[in-house]
Parts: sequence; structure tokens; C-alpha cells
Amino acid sequence: MISPIVSGRDVKIALGAVALDTLLFTGVPYAGWSALGPPSVTVVVLNLAMVPVLFLRRRAPVLICLILCGYAAALTLTVGSRPLASLLVALFTAAALRPARYSGWCLAAILGTHAVNLSYQASLATREGNPWTTVLVVGIALLVFDLAAWFLGRWAAESRRRARELVRTSEARAAKAVADERLRIARELHDIVAHAVTVMVLQTSGARRVLVKDPASAETALASVEEVGKQAMAELRRLLQVLRTVGSTDEEALEAGMIAGLKDLDPLVEQTRAAGVTVDLSTSGLEGRLHSSVELSVYRVVQEALTNVVRHAGPGTHVRVRVARADDTVTVEVADDGSGTVNSVAQELTSGYGLAGLHERIKLMGGEISTGPLDDGGYSVRATLPAVSP
Repeated sequence: MISPIVSGRDVKIALGAVALDTLLFTGVPYAGWSALGPPSVTVVVLNLAMVPVLFLRRRAPVLICLILCGYAAALTLTVGSRPLASLLVALFTAAALRPARYSGWCLAAILGTHAVNLSYQASLATREGNPWTTVLVVGIALLVFDLAAWFLGRWAAESRRRARELVRTSEARAAKAVADERLRIARELHDIVAHAVTVMVLQTSGARRVLVKDPASAETALASVEEVGKQAMAELRRLLQVLRTVGSTDEEALEAGMIAGLKDLDPLVEQTRAAGVTVDLSTSGLEGRLHSSVELSVYRVVQEALTNVVRHAGPGTHVRVRVARADDTVTVEVADDGSGTVNSVAQELTSGYGLAGLHERIKLMGGEISTGPLDDGGYSVRATLPAVSP
């Protein structure tokens, strides 16, 4: 929507300022001037000429302020009119909408205009024998008004800047929160789907090869595929339930079985064994309950490591899985001997995001992770996590 050049608020402020200047000129005696009574038509017309100029004060605040300063000085020297409110409005607008290095020139121009005004009043005071004290008081008052208008404008500008910065910060935080949540969901989906699909493809490939020669083994493999698929769907349902449950904590979700934890390690190991991999699982120091996020991270480390064993080392591989807690640290170690038969079909399933996501997860938990080949030809994944969520 395009904003109008002149708003109703601009009109009201301009008319109000000019009306106030007209009343001040005709009804307030100061600096040697007595109340002049009703304003002349000339003064009213000349003052009204400032109204359309003030309409544009927000479009070109510095230019409008300088124009009004020159016009006000001319009014003072010709008809004796002394615009004040109009100049203060223009100065405030310039200070509020333009940097100090520009609005400062407006302040200097208005001070100069008021100096012309005071010089004119001083000459009248001298001719009429009025005391200079009044001129001094008026000069101080004008200085205070000018400085107040400028500083209030700068304060308004700073307030708007802070408000914009707050909005930008809030938007940036919201965008980061959305990005973090998307990344978290992507990690969870990858970990759930990658393991299940890898095991299912490997089992299906094996079943296809022995379907004619050994139908019983093929049937066993297909039954394993069915079971892994069911478990993957159950995990996906749990993930969706967590995402759709508003206000539930991770602890409540773990208690309700909506997120994976240490209790799910045994079924995970059984899935891997069904793919032809020998897995030895040992745990120690896990008698107490760990934080839900720690349990989930431990589970995902083991899951990703076993998925990579099935994918890259293949059936016949021997894997050692160790999960141990010592004081405030939980250590997860998964190492294989690399002695299996590599399945080319399973190797094609790699996405390249597994270990990267694992590193991100452990880093967010405040832990450390190391991955790499072993001297005997196997591969090791080792992660240490704080026992309490950071």
C-alpha cells in the first residue's frame, strides 16, 4: 500500500502550529511588544503560507526546516511576526528523521533565525526604553525550546532505531529457531529412515538371491524386512506425535515412549543382527535415568554407526557397542572389525548426511565425537556426552 504524500496527521499538526504562532504574535506581549489585538489580514495570510510547506515536512525535513527559517526571518523583519511553533515542529521532524550531522544544520539555522528575532526585539526595547532583561529571558527561553525540540527529535529517532533493531533481532531469532527446528527434524527423519531402509534393502537383496535355492531363508529375510518396516513406521509415528503435541517436555515424551531412548537399544541391535552383522552390546553405569535428550543422542549415535556398518562393511562383520557412564560423562563407542561382505546395493544408499548430522547433534549437546578407520581395517565411532543436558 502506497502511503499518501500528506496524511491527516500532517494537516492537523501544520494547522495547529500556524494557528499557535498567530495567537502568540497577537496575544502575548514580550520583549517590548504589547498585545496587538486581532491579527491583520496580512499577518494571517503570511502565516498561512507556512501551512503547505509544513505539509511536506516528513518528505524533505531538512530542506523544509531551512526554508521555514528563512521565511520566519523575513516575517520578523517585515511585519514583525515571530513564528515559533512552526519552526519547532520542523526542527523536531528533521532531528527525528535525519542523522544528527544533517539535522544539526537545522538547529543552527533556527538559532540564527531566533538571533535575528532577538536583535529586532532588542532594537525595539532600546527605542521604547524597555529593559533588556526581558530580551535576555526570551532569548534563554527560545534557546531552551530549540534545544529541547532537537534533542526530543534525536530521542525519537533513537527510539525508532531501537524498535527496528528489536524487530530485526526478533525476526532473526525466529528464523534461526525455524532453521534449527527444520535441521532437527531432518536429522531425526534421516536417522529413522536411513537405518530402516538400509536394513530392508539389504535383506530384500539377500532374499532375492536365495529365493529359488533357499526359499526358507528368503522368507526369513522378508519377515525381517516386514518387522523393520513396522518399527520404522512406529518411530515415524512417535516423531510426528512429539511434533504435534503442544507443551509436552522431552522428559514427558520419553516417559510416554514418543522418543527413542536407552530402552530401544536392544531392538536396534536385533535389527542389525537380522542383517547378518554380529553385535556385542555392553552397558555400564546406566542404572539411573539420563536426561531424555542424552538418551536420544546415545541412541542416534549407536543407530547411525550400526547403519554404516550394515551399509559399508556388510554381513559377517563383528561390531562392539559399548555405552558407559562415569560420573557426569556418558561414553558411546561403536567399533567394527571390517571383516564383512560388502553389499554394493547397500552402499548406494548413502546420503552423506549421517555423520555430519551426528557431529551437529553431539556439538549441540556440548559433547565430543571422533570417527575414523582403525588400524585393523575396521571403523570406529566414539562420542562423549554430558550426562546432564546442557
